[in-house]
Amino acid sequence: MRRRRSGSQGRIRPDRAHPLTVSLFDDVDLLSLDAGNTVIFLDHARLAALGREAGHDVTTEQLIACEGVAKRALGGGGAVVHVPWSNDGAPGARGWGEVMATAFSCAGVATTALPALLERLWESHVDHNLYSKVPEGFGAAMDALRASGVKIAIVSNSEGMLEELFTKLGILRHFDAVVDSAKVGVAKPDARIFQIACERTSTTLERALHLGDTLATDIEGAINAHMRVALIDPFGHYEGRIADVPRALGVVEAANDIVARRALPR
Repeated sequence: MRRRRSGSQGRIRPDRAHPLTVSLFDDVDLLSLDAGNTVIFLDHARLAALGREAGHDVTTEQLIACEGVAKRALGGGGAVVHVPWSNDGAPGARGWGEVMATAFSCAGVATTALPALLERLWESHVDHNLYSKVPEGFGAAMDALRASGVKIAIVSNSEGMLEELFTKLGILRHFDAVVDSAKVGVAKPDARIFQIACERTSTTLERALHLGDTLATDIEGAINAHMRVALIDPFGHYEGRIADVPRALGVVEAANDIVARRALPR
């Protein structure tokens, strides 16, 4: 086991911020969305149940809080727990494993028990993604947004299974493109993954807005690509932190705001 720190310092340097010459939700041609905890949310109750099945006394509330600890650690705000396990080298699995290991370590699981726990969690994750809860009103909001002329792309560091998961959840039809890092060979915060989304939707970075829940990948990545960006923070994981990053209540609310602004007279 080793604990590492991310290269990010946990805050966005003002000199790197995209110059916001228009309102966050004005003149948007592409809504770029992270997947986990933006479109599909982590099922903390299921995660806790899996932990208890493996013999660990963890609660849903602990894992909600400890997921925040893991996300902040990956953004440079603490130590990331990394342990060797069989799928560590699989596409998307390393970052996933670090989030899970750091969260469960925070919740009191012994380091020696983490590799076996990751194996059990991964098995369940592959069977049915642990990130699988869709916000109420999501489909209608996305359909209205696309009807207004805005393209929608998923840009996610994932394991290559997103399209299959979205099909299972009945939401794949709401997107114009799904850019899964495991399939395109580049991951956030690399700006190239956002450029791929623009190429696939015939849009430009200058008229794109990215929404995501993680500083180290979503916020840093969108800034690297010189896009507008807003943080989705449904569980208050960044409460009182990174005040220089705009917030969005959620993807449904953001989509409705964009539609409303596009309907205003010019």
